[in-house]
Amino acid sequence: MLITGATGNNGQELVRQLIALGQPIRALVRNPEEASGIKGPNVELAVGDFDRTETLDTALRNIDKAFLLTPAAERFVQWQVAFIEAAQRTGVRHLVKFSALGAAPNTVSELLRLHAQTDGVLRNSGLSYTILQPNMFYQYMLSSADTIKSQGVFYLPLKNAAQSTVDIRDICAIAAKALVEDGHEGKTYVITGPEALTFQQAAETLSNVLGREIRYIDVPLSVAADGMRKAGMPDWNVRIVSELLDYFASGAAATVSDAVPRLLGRPAISFEQFAKDHRGVFSA
Repeated sequence: MLITGATGNNGQELVRQLIALGQPIRALVRNPEEASGIKGPNVELAVGDFDRTETLDTALRNIDKAFLLTPAAERFVQWQVAFIEAAQRTGVRHLVKFSALGAAPNTVSELLRLHAQTDGVLRNSGLSYTILQPNMFYQYMLSSADTIKSQGVFYLPLKNAAQSTVDIRDICAIAAKALVEDGHEGKTYVITGPEALTFQQAAETLSNVLGREIRYIDVPLSVAADGMRKAGMPDWNVRIVSELLDYFASGAAATVSDAVPRLLGRPAISFEQFAKDHRGVFSA
């Protein structure tokens, strides 16, 4: 099977889980030198680029199942459509697509509208498919590890909204099942954590796990956007991420689904368990 996005957080975790299941993997990468985290005896690297369709055809040759995950960038739709069309040309039997909770044509978030558009392209492609729509990941908190360690604080523009954030490990366990097992054809899975927590509640959980006070400070969205620009994020991405954060801050992402317990036969990983598993990352 071919895995795209294999060097990112979700892609690397999916590759790890598939290797643990004994599955041979072909990973699409732009630069093999950046793929050290996914190398192994059952991992083949295929050098390719979503802007070069001939490389997609080559990577998909003799592949029966594929996982589609592309970066959030201005060419998002073109990349996803190019891959779906390459999968059609090369006879891929089943395509699992990484989408997002809230994907809809009329949402305020352009990124979620783009996900909805490309979800529709896949549904109408004639390919067998599974669409995964996860909420934001617990692992997003790891980007605040430095301020949590040094100041006992993390900053987000999410007001006091509850959100059913989810662990990447659960998302990828469902992705692996959809790739390895039959019975997931034509399905769309909304994937969330076991509960909707405010970030104040997340701070309280971190305090309990780490044994010291951790505070959540809500910041204006404009301040967060300025920080993204100063970090070198392109203007398009700043706008897209800002819209998505505003969507989260509205409370629209508090839905709790049963996808994890129903498909995996166990409870979804809690935020408390995530904090315990990453205690060393957050500890001073």
